[in-house]
Amino acid sequence: MNRRDQVLYRDTEDQKIRGVCGGLGHYFDIDTDLVRVAFVALTLVGGGGLIAYILLALILDPAPPGYYDAEDQAEAEIDLGTASPLASPPPPARDVAQPQDLSQKAP
Repeated sequence: MNRRDQVLYRDTEDQKIRGVCGGLGHYFDIDTDLVRVAFVALTLVGGGGLIAYILLALILDPAPPGYYDAEDQAEAEIDLGTASPLASPPPPARDVAQPQDLSQKAP
């Protein structure tokens, strides 16, 4: 799904606290755990991560039921057509010749 078609929601199915990191992970198509680590790092560095998380938790709406399932289904359908029709076929199998016996010389 193109990001223009997406809406940023809190992910209520992949949530630890309020689903903000899950929603951001789905929106930017990155691992949710990386988003969580980034929020923890920002919180430890200066507290900005905690403030941002609280604001996003208050602002973002929860995802409608099945929203991310439909998104994953659409991506799976797109992934099925990723093979390029211009891709070259694999090379044909070559016959492996038997080694010649070089111990006998021709007269």
